[in-house]
Amino acid sequence: MATVPSSGTNVRLLSGIPFSNDYKNTRYFDTLLEQSTYFAGKPVIHSMAESNFQRIEGRTFIAVDKSIDELMSVNYVMFQNAQYNPKWFYGFVTKLEYVQRHMTYVHFQIDVYQTWRFEMNFKPSFIIREHCPLWNPDGSPVINTVDEGLAYGSDYDTVQVERWRPYGDVYFMVIVTKEWMHTEGINETTGLVVPNINGVPQPLSYYIHPFKMNGGVVNVNVGGTNINASSIIDVIRAISTHDDAVNNVVSMYVTDYVGTNPIYDVGSNTMTFSGIAFNHATMKLSAQATNVNVNTVYADNIGSYTNKDTLFSNKYQGYNSVAESKLLMYPYTTLILDDLKGNRTVLKNEYIMGDDIDITVLGSLGTSNKVVYTVTNYLMGTNLDMTNILRASLEHSVINNNPSEIPIVTDMLSAYLQGNRNSLENQKASIMFNGAMSGVNNAIGGVASAGSANPVGVASAGGQIIQGAGNTVLQLQQLEAKKQDISNTPPQLAKMGSNTNFDYGNGISGLYIIKRQIKFEHRKKLGAFFNMFGYKLNEVKVPNFHTRRYWNYVQTSSCNITGNFNNEDLNEIKAVFDNGITLWHTDDVGNYALGNVVL
Repeated sequence: MATVPSSGTNVRLLSGIPFSNDYKNTRYFDTLLEQSTYFAGKPVIHSMAESNFQRIEGRTFIAVDKSIDELMSVNYVMFQNAQYNPKWFYGFVTKLEYVQRHMTYVHFQIDVYQTWRFEMNFKPSFIIREHCPLWNPDGSPVINTVDEGLAYGSDYDTVQVERWRPYGDVYFMVIVTKEWMHTEGINETTGLVVPNINGVPQPLSYYIHPFKMNGGVVNVNVGGTNINASSIIDVIRAISTHDDAVNNVVSMYVTDYVGTNPIYDVGSNTMTFSGIAFNHATMKLSAQATNVNVNTVYADNIGSYTNKDTLFSNKYQGYNSVAESKLLMYPYTTLILDDLKGNRTVLKNEYIMGDDIDITVLGSLGTSNKVVYTVTNYLMGTNLDMTNILRASLEHSVINNNPSEIPIVTDMLSAYLQGNRNSLENQKASIMFNGAMSGVNNAIGGVASAGSANPVGVASAGGQIIQGAGNTVLQLQQLEAKKQDISNTPPQLAKMGSNTNFDYGNGISGLYIIKRQIKFEHRKKLGAFFNMFGYKLNEVKVPNFHTRRYWNYVQTSSCNITGNFNNEDLNEIKAVFDNGITLWHTDDVGNYALGNVVL
């Protein structure tokens, strides 16, 4: 209980003070003059030149020669102790006690905050939460990633889906063979197995044929020379109808990217390949088919692969607008990279450096194809060079190891597929079932853990609640504590990975940038909460006392305050801030409908 002087002068009993001794709300004043002017302007129900304060059982009261009915609206008192100094003391009227017809005891307690407002010195303290800055000068949200511990639902709304393909509607057919299939430069005495460099030295031969899914032909330029590229249908028909070619093919697949980044000009529909790494190739499909003329591109000397990148849209573009910038942070919004073939990564927008999403694709040539999509400006330190940035970004990338294979049916392959089809399907089904059951078991384990009667945990939680008694935010957080994180497991599309017809027949290719946001009802609830109580901060600093137009909330832990007044009052002030207090800059205390803009 605060220390009360033994007497007072210029005692005023006031009405209309909009805050109380629970210290959840009070008025904040920037200057002593502002404070004295405010209280001087409040209705005075009764005043006394001087009074000796009386005490009984730890309570302090003033004997007032007025009936209790005349004082019914009194809720505050202010006085001086002019015998010692001109300072004003402020106090809450806690009780009106009837004594007799013209005598009332007015019980009060000192308002330690208003009394010592300009004698206390707030040092850097651990700030649990406060009203923080919301937006940077460029309009981007100020980053705040401290977990609020609040429920935000179990589902997201998908608010935007965009697709990026490295070359738009142009794809690559890759034909891998044991021996050369083209006629240029063949030396019959050395044989047709011609080693080449494709990332590493190897004996296989690789042919790359750009095409459009509708069968359209892409103009091809190799090292400055235009070639009359064949249509993709002609290439497949020629290979499939000649035994020599069929038996020579090791693998044939379709991919979005081959790891070499040829230049594609949309206007002229021309794809240009480097003359150092590639050659024009006229395929010789069989000794008897000398009139077959299939023009394509041969990978001759790919010393190393190159990536292709593009600056995609602004990372916050597409989300529903919010008043509270923290609602644009994870987990309230997520950015998902997904190829819709069972490969996915979930990113946090606040850790993408800059405004735009820098997407890079990497690829390779092999008996099967590997394509990786990554955001190269995600979780990157400023001291990394571009090579290490690319390598580090692979940790948060979409990796597709499933080739989109095109069948080349030989008698042996046909027999194998026919005899092993059921076995292959059972293996895939078993894998999917085991994965699903693992997720179910994890969920059951989590529910069982949450529902278990753990007396130690219950006792601990109870202790925390008791310690936080009087803290409105803690009580509300417990009411709205998050029950379970939103699951970020991939959708059940894992079987798509090896189904070329399904993927391309349904237009599934490239990378999908998916933006998700918590549902409106949760945005509304969390927005109202943040509007009232600001954000969790967990930072050592001096609190923000007046950075909003109408109110600032401040909550500390073991705050550091000094002042030239008694320790009892000082410790009470510290408890006020540790329990959380809203400092109002208007007399309309409690009106959270006001537009509390940042100053």
